[in-house]
Amino acid sequence: MDAKRSAVHAGKYFLLTTLLGVVALALVGYGAVLAEPALADGLTMGERVSEAVPGLALAAVGVAVYRFGESWALYATLTDAHEEALSDTYDTERVKSDIVSVLDDRLSDMQNDLQSVNRELRKLKEDDAFDFGGSDD
Repeated sequence: MDAKRSAVHAGKYFLLTTLLGVVALALVGYGAVLAEPALADGLTMGERVSEAVPGLALAAVGVAVYRFGESWALYATLTDAHEEALSDTYDTERVKSDIVSVLDDRLSDMQNDLQSVNRELRKLKEDDAFDFGGSDD
């Protein structure tokens, strides 16, 4: 794979991971904002936990979005790069053209060989006919 295509795939991966990272960071940040009332004074431990649970859950979702997004971006980018490389390597039209070209060359060689054999056979027949004609006298 050439450098230009590699750069395109690397850029695609970077953009996907950056976009999903920003989304995940926003979720974690909003989760922190939701959990902030749990830090207020005068709350019991049970109240603090109940106040923090929605924010912590949203932060956990943000982390999960980031991890899933990074894995998905890697999979999607590598799959595209691999398919592109394989399509160049195993281009069916090119393979078919190469096979037809080889067969044409081989058939041409066989035709030349057959013509050469036919010429030799004619020459032998003429020589035999000449020899038999000269021995009758």
